[in-house]
Amino acid sequence: MSLRELKIARVTPAGVAPTYNLTMRGPRHNYFVNGVLTANSHSVCYGVLAYRTAYLKAHYPAHFWAAVLTCEVSDSDKVARYIEGAREQGVEILPPDVNISRLGFTATEGKIRFGLMAIKGLGEAAVEAILNAREKQGPFKSFFDFAERVDPKALNRRVLESLIKSGALDSLPGGRAQKFAAIDAALEQGARARRDAAAGQVSLFGGLAAELTQSADEGLPSVPDWDVKESLAGEKATLGFYLTGHPLAAFRETLESRKSVPYAKLAAHAHGDTVSMGGVVNAFTVKNTKKGDRFAVFTLEDETGSLEVIAWPETFKRLGDKVQDGAAVLVTGRLEFEDDAPAKIIAEAAEPLEGLRERHAKSVTLHLPAAALDAAQVEKLRDALDPYRGDRPLIFALRLPSGVEARLRAHQAFSVRPSPELLKSLKTAFPDCAIELQ
Repeated sequence: MSLRELKIARVTPAGVAPTYNLTMRGPRHNYFVNGVLTANSHSVCYGVLAYRTAYLKAHYPAHFWAAVLTCEVSDSDKVARYIEGAREQGVEILPPDVNISRLGFTATEGKIRFGLMAIKGLGEAAVEAILNAREKQGPFKSFFDFAERVDPKALNRRVLESLIKSGALDSLPGGRAQKFAAIDAALEQGARARRDAAAGQVSLFGGLAAELTQSADEGLPSVPDWDVKESLAGEKATLGFYLTGHPLAAFRETLESRKSVPYAKLAAHAHGDTVSMGGVVNAFTVKNTKKGDRFAVFTLEDETGSLEVIAWPETFKRLGDKVQDGAAVLVTGRLEFEDDAPAKIIAEAAEPLEGLRERHAKSVTLHLPAAALDAAQVEKLRDALDPYRGDRPLIFALRLPSGVEARLRAHQAFSVRPSPELLKSLKTAFPDCAIELQ
């Protein structure tokens, strides 16, 4: 609706208020921008605001980014992008915490504490209920204490799942897997405590009741905690990015050996260059060309940024199920820069990062003290190698007492098939052995 379509129904006097304007000297105080009449004084105000904002960003980056992130707290895509900008300036992002975080992002000692409203799955009612409970009775002491004190009207399974996956409950006793397995029990205990309070029931045992409740809090189920991959996947799902680590951290040696180019260094390459980039696949989408052939478009994200990757029909056929959401892969393809558009890669090949270094190894070298390789150890080595027989030579690099290293190529019967399982088996059998893949 335009201003011309609006009709003023009523004007209510509100008193006198001071107004301010900047006076510009010169014959022309106004000019047109995109067909809109603009005052020079208005432009000066924007200039002053831009200068102050730039000064804040340069000298107080934590406060600047905390304000920007809070303004976009409901847009997870922008939050992830601005988090990346803050990290580029060296600002550390602290994880959300139900005992510390507030509704929005807050600056503290040069760092930024993640705001609760930015966690996917939490509405404003749930966040306000958490903050109200914390303000009334202080920090939460346990997972069950949290479930009892937060208003049940705002607390449900989805909210607890999001809080656990995001790491917002990590400051409370127990691991993420334990809390996740105890969600139903915690909600039931919280509901029971509310019913008892509403009925006015008081324990006959007085102070003993608090001790009984505390014991129940400590009774989280004994389950294995999530591995790093599962924990990071939970953070990605609830925060929009990886906060406490990155899935590629475990593959840094592999990426270096395969000469992977980080996203941050792609700008040093030219349009049309063939590059390899390792990353995690997101937003994997299959589309059809005008001829009806299937191709894929997805985002490849590493520890420094992300870009779009296109796998045209021929490449898409070769990929099979190697590329899917959440997969860590090494993509090789043609780098494209088009005008001011973000860089993208036209994929030619892709390989899973898991076991990539081992699959391409031409030999396996074991670095051992010569004295450690006696007859018994050789037999132990034979047992460790048996399940992994292959065609890649095994080389011994033996450290002699004189300090000299002697290299011996094992008999063909000891040739192996390199794999992560082989390396794990060798490390278990020979903890002091350094393994080199070439």
